[in-house]
Amino acid sequence: MELSNSLIFGNVYSGPLKASTLAWIRAAFPSGNAWLSTHRLPLCAHRNTIIRDSALPMIAAKEYDWVFFVDHDVTITHPGLEDFLAVDADVVSCNCPMGNEKAWDKPDDFHNHFWRCRPVVLQTIKPPWFAMPTSEDGCDVVGCDCLYFRQKAIAAGFTIAHGGYCGHTNAGTWLGDIVKVK
Repeated sequence: MELSNSLIFGNVYSGPLKASTLAWIRAAFPSGNAWLSTHRLPLCAHRNTIIRDSALPMIAAKEYDWVFFVDHDVTITHPGLEDFLAVDADVVSCNCPMGNEKAWDKPDDFHNHFWRCRPVVLQTIKPPWFAMPTSEDGCDVVGCDCLYFRQKAIAAGFTIAHGGYCGHTNAGTWLGDIVKVK
C-alpha cells in the first residue's frame, strides 16, 4: 500500500507515542502528513475533536486515500504490519492483544488503537463518531467506543476488517469514558 497520500494522527492523549511507532511514522509519512493530537478531554471527546477539528478540514482541503489513527500505547515492531496494510476494506483495524479473548473473533470486529479508514467514512458518519454505548436508561456502559463506531460504520454501509499485528500496552483502567492511569 502506498502511504504517501495518507494522513496519520498520533493520539498522545495520555502519553507520548512509543519509539517504534514514531520511527514507523517518520519512515512511512516523510511528506509531513503526520499530526500529533494533544487535546485533554475525555477520550471519546478527544477522538471526536481530532476528526472534527483536524481530519475533516484537511480532507476537505485535499483528497487523501487513507486516514490513519494510532494511540500512544501502540508499538509497531511486529512483522504483521504489512498484513494490516494489505487488508482491503473501508475501515481496517490492526490486531493486537486485548483483555477480551473474543475481541477479534468476527471478521468485522473493530478496535480503535491502530486503525485506518477511507476519508469518505469520516465524512459520511455523523458525529459523534465515538461514544460509550449505554443501557436504555443511560446508567450503565454496555460497550466500548470501538463498538459504537463499528455499529455506525456498518449502518452507513461501510465494510470493516482487521488484520496484521501490533503491540498494545494500555496502562490505564477504563472507568466509563474516563481513563484512570495507574
